[in-house]
Amino acid sequence: MAGFCADRGVHLLCYGTVAGGFLSERWLGRAEPADDPGNRSLVKYRLIIDEFGGWALFQRLLQVLRDIAARHAADIAGVATRAVLDRPRVAAAIVGATSRAHLASHGAIAGLALTDRDRAEIAAVTMLKRGPAGEVYALERDRGGPHGRIMKYELNNA
Repeated sequence: MAGFCADRGVHLLCYGTVAGGFLSERWLGRAEPADDPGNRSLVKYRLIIDEFGGWALFQRLLQVLRDIAARHAADIAGVATRAVLDRPRVAAAIVGATSRAHLASHGAIAGLALTDRDRAEIAAVTMLKRGPAGEVYALERDRGGPHGRIMKYELNNA
């Protein structure tokens, strides 16, 4: 997508940078959640974690992000968001705050500067990813597939 956007002078507004909260200290070292981790957003991101390479690889990523966060007096979500913001053609990232406690760490993202070492450590894990078997919007339109089964369709039709 970045190459397509660069060719056309378009920037990206990214969402999902903390995977619905999965990219946080809360999930580091935790056992793999049940099939329904609590809400539709987490169900969706859980599918993405599975396609990324599974819970064990995701735990490796969380540990790397935690180690980087410790060096920068930050948190996992802040490091993940900064890593996305540093990618080519990214203009902004949408991050949610479910409580006032998140505001300080979100505000600190602007001052967080990842080093070449940090980026290399993240890349060493993310290069192992598998990824989805198909184009993401096609996966969501396939109502029989795992992504399509969690989508809500035609909500305005009686």
